[in-house]
Amino acid sequence: MGAERRWLFTLFSAAMASLFLVLLFSIYAFSSFGGTFPTPIHHGPHHPPSFAYYISGSRGDRSQIFRLFLAVYHPRNRYLLHLGAEASDDERMALAAQVAAVPAVRSFGNADVTWKPSRLTHMGASDIASILRAASVLLKVDSGWDWFITLGASDYPLITQDGKPSFGLSQSDLIFGLLIFCDVWSK
Repeated sequence: MGAERRWLFTLFSAAMASLFLVLLFSIYAFSSFGGTFPTPIHHGPHHPPSFAYYISGSRGDRSQIFRLFLAVYHPRNRYLLHLGAEASDDERMALAAQVAAVPAVRSFGNADVTWKPSRLTHMGASDIASILRAASVLLKVDSGWDWFITLGASDYPLITQDGKPSFGLSQSDLIFGLLIFCDVWSK
């Protein structure tokens, strides 16, 4: 019985030591992974271009703005989301919370929600002023972008470049083109 006890004690001790080491390494791995991702995003002429997006909307457009943001999101780009003065502060805070909940945004820190809203009208000087103000804010925050793109909540859903050919020519467009071709050919 003495040899069996020693063998069981050795086996039990080895199992406990292995379990302790596995737990220690898993805690270390999870704590070191909890930080931000390394962000080796380089800007300049020898690297792909980066974009600055200004996505705006009005009261009730929070979900469209967020879906549009997710549709165009890329870590290289910079984003400024704007809900107009008609939207409530609660709606603005909910949009900011949605954006902050995206893991990539937390890691790269490349999206902001404006807290000083301006009245949005899609005509005249106020629209131009809000776009210029957004470009100014984006330049102050990060000047590493190459192109500035403005989008509105009504731009969702976007049609990707892969989807455009299927929507490019409808049956009526083809018939119209055929009739014009036949008319020109007959003359």
